Amino acid sequence: MKKRWPMILACLLFALVSGAPIQAQEVSLAQENSPAQNRGLSWNAALSTDLVYSYTDAAQIIQADSWADFANALGSGYYGGFTTLSLGFQGGDRDSAQLVGLIKMLVPYGVAAAQLSQAGIPVPFGLDISKLYVTLSFAKADLSFGRMIVNYGKGRLFSPSDLFSAVNLQDQALGRLGTDVLRLQIPLSDLAGLDFVGTLVLPPEKAVFGGRAFASLGSWDVSAMIFQNNGGLASLKAGMLTQALVPGGPAAASTEPSLIGSIDVKGNLVLGLYGEALMSIPYENYHLVPDRSSLSVVLGADYSFGGTLFCALEYQGNFGTGSPVGQFKADTSLFASLSWKLDDWTSTAGHLIYAPDIQAWQANVSLSRNLMRRTSLVVYTGASQGDVRSSGAQSGADNISLALGLTLRAAF
Repeated sequence: MKKRWPMILACLLFALVSGAPIQAQEVSLAQENSPAQNRGLSWNAALSTDLVYSYTDAAQIIQADSWADFANALGSGYYGGFTTLSLGFQGGDRDSAQLVGLIKMLVPYGVAAAQLSQAGIPVPFGLDISKLYVTLSFAKADLSFGRMIVNYGKGRLFSPSDLFSAVNLQDQALGRLGTDVLRLQIPLSDLAGLDFVGTLVLPPEKAVFGGRAFASLGSWDVSAMIFQNNGGLASLKAGMLTQALVPGGPAAASTEPSLIGSIDVKGNLVLGLYGEALMSIPYENYHLVPDRSSLSVVLGADYSFGGTLFCALEYQGNFGTGSPVGQFKADTSLFASLSWKLDDWTSTAGHLIYAPDIQAWQANVSLSRNLMRRTSLVVYTGASQGDVRSSGAQSGADNISLALGLTLRAAF
């Protein structure tokens, strides 16, 4: 019996030494093969290629007197675009903590690649972090921090109350861009609450911060907000567009401190009706200066015909002597959009933005077709004259720009 103990111990030692790595490897493989949802993480991905051929002066094509002039005009355009990989993810527990992200890697070509090179970007691609934030949920409040889209306004396009977001006019869907903020949301009931937001991307002496109260009263949604702008709001808007690799808006924006207040309402009376009013009052040495204040008013209506045809109209007016807070600076701006779902596979959409005071406009028409599951093809054309975000006429605004584009998108 004594002679067997060394053999038994040797067998046990061999089993322990050789078995541990096998067990660890089995656990690792099980984790690797398990779905992301089982680990509290869900994700999605999309790959799209956008090819655009543009003309800075489309009048040359229309006014061509001969075939040779027409051919030369066609060849005077330039191409550009991006191949974009989008990765979205969300994980965590709604009752404790959540992580949300949307990251886009853009590989440019044509004029887009040249613009990145001129900007001094040494890498051959762009990185757009659209969303990346954490939400901590407590018993009576949610605290979020990071990059997010805080969409306060009721307008489809015009919304001066959207202090922490900007409209991407190069996006066919007119999507909004976000920025880095600290946000505290306090529900008061199922239909009312408080929302406090402050910038993280601006230095403290230039920060923008404040709060908003909202409630649903019958079929109407009502909210009011008041914010302190320490002078960094203009650079905040420009920074959103720069980070997203799209041209910024007009540079003529006030950088002086101001107190901002607004109210908005949205309801349904056969038509969907909404309105918004925002006032910005500058101050010096902690004293308000009403003589340099600005007022922005937005009115809009939308309607759906049988769930297949959707239309919307919006008006924005800027008043007062101060610089408007919103992204659109003209005294009068108009917006119209129309979308039509032809069938389960095909749809078409178009929109027009018009600033009559400065004779600037921008239009876009697109046709979308689902080729197969999660794969779509979009053909579109866009035209513009001047800058609809500007407060005045600019040099070269008489030229009409024209773009023809094609987008192929696959989701995973």
